[in-house]
Amino acid sequence: LRGDSLARLGGIEVSAAVELGRAELRLRELARLGAGSVVRLDRLIGEPADLVVNGRAFARGEIVIVEDHLGLRVTELLSEQV
Repeated sequence: LRGDSLARLGGIEVSAAVELGRAELRLRELARLGAGSVVRLDRLIGEPADLVVNGRAFARGEIVIVEDHLGLRVTELLSEQV
């Protein structure tokens, strides 16, 4: 892409989320969740979190604290095969 073509892409909105891990729950387990409930995820402390853009894994990184907010420090951009 040329610079001007790439600049036009900057205005396109995408949905992005950081995925810390996944869990499978039965509906009855989900219905029992309340304040203070803990859901065990499939990742360990220190494992990278995924940056998911429009439903596809785009990058991986580590969770960081920036002032009073959580953030993701990107450490790896993923290929399309992931």
